[in-house]
Amino acid sequence: PVTAGVLRGEKSRFQLFGDTVNTAARIEGTGERGRIHLSNETASLLMSNFGKGHWLKVRDDTVIAKGKGHLTTYWLNPHLRSGPGSSRSGQDASSSRPEAAAVIETALRAGGVSTPDEKYKRLINWNAEMLGRLLKRIVARREAMIKLGRFSAKNETQTLSALSPDGTVLDEVKEIIALPAFDPVVAKNQELPDTIELDVAVTDQLEKLVSIVASLYRENPFHNFEHASHVTMSVVKLLARITTADSIAETEDPDAHSFIHESSYGITSDPLTQFACCFSALIHDVDHSGVPNSQLVKEQTELAKFYHDKAVAEQNSVDLSWEIFMDSEFDELRSCICGTTEELHRFRELVVNSVMATDIMDKDLKALRNGRWDRAFSEQASDDTTSEAVNRKATIVIEHLIQASDVAHTMQHWHVYRKWNERLFFEMYKAYVEGRAEKNP
Repeated sequence: PVTAGVLRGEKSRFQLFGDTVNTAARIEGTGERGRIHLSNETASLLMSNFGKGHWLKVRDDTVIAKGKGHLTTYWLNPHLRSGPGSSRSGQDASSSRPEAAAVIETALRAGGVSTPDEKYKRLINWNAEMLGRLLKRIVARREAMIKLGRFSAKNETQTLSALSPDGTVLDEVKEIIALPAFDPVVAKNQELPDTIELDVAVTDQLEKLVSIVASLYRENPFHNFEHASHVTMSVVKLLARITTADSIAETEDPDAHSFIHESSYGITSDPLTQFACCFSALIHDVDHSGVPNSQLVKEQTELAKFYHDKAVAEQNSVDLSWEIFMDSEFDELRSCICGTTEELHRFRELVVNSVMATDIMDKDLKALRNGRWDRAFSEQASDDTTSEAVNRKATIVIEHLIQASDVAHTMQHWHVYRKWNERLFFEMYKAYVEGRAEKNP
C-alpha cells in the first residue's frame, strides 16, 4: 500500500509513503552495481503470471527492511534460458528448472504459511494430525518387525537423501507396484498405534512439512489448499470403508488380519501405503496455476515444454513436493516414514502413480489406465491369486481411489456439490476474463 500527498512547508513537494516505498528503498539501497534486484512479490509475479522463473536467482543473503525483518530477494537476469527440451537424466527438478529452485528455496526459508487464517490453521493441523496417526501405524509395524528380527536398516540412512530419479515423473508410472507380503506373526506382535510416542522432532517436522505444502498452493478459487484437504479427507474415508482397519488392529486373531489383507489386496494392511495415498492427495495440486493442462500446452509455457506437454500440472506438483520432502530439514521425518531405501522407493512409486492418476483429461493416459484396469479385473484375471496379480489390482485400485476422491464433491451433499462447483465456475471464468480460456463457462 502507498499513500501519496504534497508536503507543505518552505519546499513543498509531492511524496510517497507506505510499506511499498520502504521495501523499494531497501531493495534499491542493498542492490549491487550492474544487477537488477527484485522483491519476493515481484519475483512471484514473474514466476506465476509470466513463466519467467528461469530469469531469477535467489540472493544468498537476506535483506533487512524496517518493520518487516529479513526479506528473501532475487537477482534478475533476463538472458538466462531454461532447458525445456533437455534431458533430466541424473538431475532433480530444481537443478534443471531454475524457477522451481526459486519456489522451493522461498518455501523452505519461509517455513510454511506465514500468517494463516483460522481455516488454514485448522486444515494444517488436521492434515498433520491425520498423517501423524498413520505414521504411528508405520512405527508400530516396524517395531514389531525389529523385535522379531525381521527388519534391517543397516547403512540405509546415507542413501535415503540421495534418491534422485531420472527422466520425467510420468516416465516413472508403474504397471505394478509390489506391496509387502502379509506376515501374521508381525501382525500378532504389533503394539496398538495409539500407544506409540513419536519423537518431538518428527512431529515438528511433519507439521512444518504440511505448512510448507500449504504455502505452495496458489489462491485459486478451486485448486487451492482447501480443495487438497477435501480430497485428502475423502481418501481417508474411502480407505476406512475398504476395511475397519482400527478395529482389526485391536484383535490378536491373525486370521482377521489375513482376511483384511486379502480382501483389500494388501492396501490397508500396509500403513506405508495408506500414508502414501493420503500424502499424495495432500500434494496433488501443489502450485496449480488455475488453468488446465491443455491451456498450458496451448500457451507453450516453459512448464509445458519441460514436461513434454503431458500431465504438466501433476508432474510439477510431484517434483516440487518431492524436493521439499527430500530436504535435509526433514531427515528425521523421512527416516521415520521410510526406514529403508526400498521403502523410500516404494513410497515414491505410490506417490507418482497416485498423483499422475489425477490427470483425468488426457485421453492417452486415461486409455492406459483403463487398459490396466481391464488386465487386473478381467474374467481371466479374477481367479488369479499370484502376488503379481494381486499387486496389479492394488496398484490400479489406489489410482482409482484418488481419482474418486478428487471429484468427491460431485457425490456428496447438495450444498457441498454447489460450493465446489461454484468455485470451479469462478476459476474457469477468471481464466476466461484473463484471456486464458476460449469459452465463457
